[in-house]
Amino acid sequence: MKIHQAILLTAVAAMTAALAPSVAQAGEAAETCQTYTKRYFLGSGSAITLRVAYVDAALKICFGDPGVTSSVATQTVGTTGPGAATGWEITGGQAVVQDQRPRHVKAKFSGSLRTCVVKINPICSPASPYEIFGEYAPPAVGPAVPGWSHGPNGDVHYYDNA
Repeated sequence: MKIHQAILLTAVAAMTAALAPSVAQAGEAAETCQTYTKRYFLGSGSAITLRVAYVDAALKICFGDPGVTSSVATQTVGTTGPGAATGWEITGGQAVVQDQRPRHVKAKFSGSLRTCVVKINPICSPASPYEIFGEYAPPAVGPAVPGWSHGPNGDVHYYDNA
């Protein structure tokens, strides 16, 4: 009888060892990622509300057990037609995740906006900084999407549409 128990225990241990990688792989496969984006149009801060540039802020969040497993912030910037025609220049700065916890992610996107008189040696205005924030903190009820906000309107104005 003891030989049968030893064989049975050895078989159970072998099956457990064989299943362990599968369970780990299943946990890895359960991770899903979602990218959330927000486009802000930027204006010069003057009385004329001309949208001269844009910022596409993107926040990629990966979810697994027990919640957020990783997150990455990126941004793409460019000038609009009127902005390109009138010499506006936008420079994307840092896009960083400032805080990440299982149920919370906060990111900051920054850069600068200036106008240049394009000639052989361009003459440019001082750079005006912009700041955009994305914050993911799922509510108890409703869709789990990031909230977006921006720095104060000053030398740069922020618009949700063109």
